[in-house]
Amino acid sequence: MKKVSKKVMTTVLASQLALGAAWGGSVASANGAGASEELQLTYNLTKIGSYSVGAHNEDGGVAEIVKYNKENGKFYLVNGSSNPPSLDIVSLGDGQGELKKEKTVLVKELAEKNGFVFGDLTSVAVSTATDLVYVAVQEADAGKAGKILALNYDGELVKEFAAGIQPDMITVTADGRYVLTADEAEHRTGVPGADPKGSVTIVDTVSGTSVQAYFDKEAVIADDVHIRGAADADGIIAGKGTKAGAVYDMEPEYITISEDGKLAYVTLQENNAIAAVDIAKGEIISVKGLGMKDYNDPANRLDIRKDGEIKFENVPFYGVYMPDGIASYTVAGKTYLVTANEGDATEWEKFVNVSEVGELKGKLDPKSEAYQFLQDTEEYDGVEALTDRGHDGIYMLGGRSFSIYEADTMKQVYDSGSDFERITAELIPDYFNTSNSKAKLDDRSQKKGPEPEDVKIGVIDGRTYAFIGLERIGGVMMYDVTNPAEPSFVSYANTREFADADGEVILDTDTAPEGLEFVPAEDSPTGNPLLIVAFEVGGKVGVFEIEEAEEAAETPAPAFTDIEGSYAKEAIELLASLGYMNGVSEDKFAPKSGMTRADFTLLLSRIAEAELGEVEQSSYSDISADAYYAAAVEWASELGIVNGSGDGKFQPEEGVTREQMAAILVRFAAVSDAALPSVHEPIVFTDEGAISDYAKEAVAAAQKAGIIAGKETAAGVSFAPQEKATREQTALMIVNLASILTDSNEV
Repeated sequence: MKKVSKKVMTTVLASQLALGAAWGGSVASANGAGASEELQLTYNLTKIGSYSVGAHNEDGGVAEIVKYNKENGKFYLVNGSSNPPSLDIVSLGDGQGELKKEKTVLVKELAEKNGFVFGDLTSVAVSTATDLVYVAVQEADAGKAGKILALNYDGELVKEFAAGIQPDMITVTADGRYVLTADEAEHRTGVPGADPKGSVTIVDTVSGTSVQAYFDKEAVIADDVHIRGAADADGIIAGKGTKAGAVYDMEPEYITISEDGKLAYVTLQENNAIAAVDIAKGEIISVKGLGMKDYNDPANRLDIRKDGEIKFENVPFYGVYMPDGIASYTVAGKTYLVTANEGDATEWEKFVNVSEVGELKGKLDPKSEAYQFLQDTEEYDGVEALTDRGHDGIYMLGGRSFSIYEADTMKQVYDSGSDFERITAELIPDYFNTSNSKAKLDDRSQKKGPEPEDVKIGVIDGRTYAFIGLERIGGVMMYDVTNPAEPSFVSYANTREFADADGEVILDTDTAPEGLEFVPAEDSPTGNPLLIVAFEVGGKVGVFEIEEAEEAAETPAPAFTDIEGSYAKEAIELLASLGYMNGVSEDKFAPKSGMTRADFTLLLSRIAEAELGEVEQSSYSDISADAYYAAAVEWASELGIVNGSGDGKFQPEEGVTREQMAAILVRFAAVSDAALPSVHEPIVFTDEGAISDYAKEAVAAAQKAGIIAGKETAAGVSFAPQEKATREQTALMIVNLASILTDSNEV
């Protein structure tokens, strides 16, 4: 037996062609075949395990924040699907397959003491320095203070501390001494005079004290920090406020802590600013604005028209970065901050600061470039923009990017420009700028595009990488940020299934990455670094193994002219470029033609890079020793991957049926020592009785693993077990199986 080539498997896996099960599956590729040299992946993020809370919701909030505990090998997940929200404790184990929950922590029961009324569970943090798990809990009354609960690793209450109003994110210093929460204090009522004070809570676990740092010192707030003004009679915020109102207007979103544990940096998303906090003193020491993104810059071309097409252009508008997630790292003793520039509108009753260009353009200064640009056109009228930034231009929400800043000066040293849209447009063109609740091209172009949500930093082999989750289209971007001024794109993985055979959006999948958690190699059960991703709409947690990609074959994909409309186009091009599948001519692939038993067996031998010897006499009476596929059939037969048809024959020229293909692929996986995951709910096919007894288990396993699927009919989902598999179905199934196999498999 020969070990499956790492080159082969990582090349296929690098594509991350989670194309959906064959027969009407959806396209959710990462780097599809034919990606430009500029987009060549140098690392693979391969999904090896998953956990599901058992529910999904297009509004999100199902599986939100996830934190890993290296000491007990478990992760802690904020589960918003339950009512009330709870904390799931899940064993990571070896990180592979379908992960199981060990315990549900009923946080509401732990929190409701001394008159406290539980409102929400928002965040979790793990401190291995003190062997404690901390959770942030909001009060049911949005104007009352929340709580911080300290739990042991089993989820039992140890202690509690006071937090500010609406604690939304929690983190701990590396030594475990200080626990911090970003107390968002949103103006949820919109009633004038009822806006609560935003703060950063700092708990000193040594002294047992809890203090709130407020934004009440005007001297530390830079002049370029945006503060929302009062709403007019219609509830629209039409202008800027003053620094005196900052104590109420600031809404802390996310926190990162400097390497030395002395300073915390807090994103103030609605204010387009970052605050620095002296942790030991419990004081806000600076609040600095982040400036604007110029969409007239050629590096920042974007698609902002919802016209069903991918059209990048420059426009005389501005992007307001408004970061959500933030992370930090140190280079040569200097701290740098990395932000995910999501953007966020204020949309409370009687307190709103978002509208559309069509409503705003008439109020623009006639001398402004935006005013001149928008004359005599309605093409941009649906673009979302802020109402409270003045009349000198159009200010859009978010930057559709990630940025790096010097922490001490807040000088931007890098922004990814239009990378995220450019990359996703090339790799997933059919679902470019789609939403997490729809599967429609261009759906989010007028709003915030791919919408970067969270960012995490990880070190691999001495180099520093940033991982950025894209909340809307889905997936995670990976960049090398070792040099803060010159980051480089490394990888993109998207395992979302977008739509079913009828084009309807699939929610029960890896939709809307919210919280990210990096696990370094030394703490990983696989020996390789991991990225754990919580998908808030799909209610899933994905475990991704990070490995360096080996150089892919340089053979260009043949330009087949008959696969443009094929759902397996990317898979066909990938396998053809690697030399595993050939066309029927130089420019034809014949995707609808059948796949013979001989050619399918030969394809498997190529995927396995099997060492095929010469055949002196075939084991089958209908195969000559010099047949081009004879050695492959002998190899596969010896390993039990394929069987004859009886009477000593193989029937090599017969088309392989769908049930035969399922059985053969499952045997191939078994011989490869690969456990097929159960990532899909089992389907009872309407023609279940037509599936041969020998193939029933294999069909069920392949369906649950996402290798193969059925076809929607008026009566339900059929499988058509005796139908001959086509060449395009074969390509799709092979790539789906390849995404499951690992380097350690043997055949």
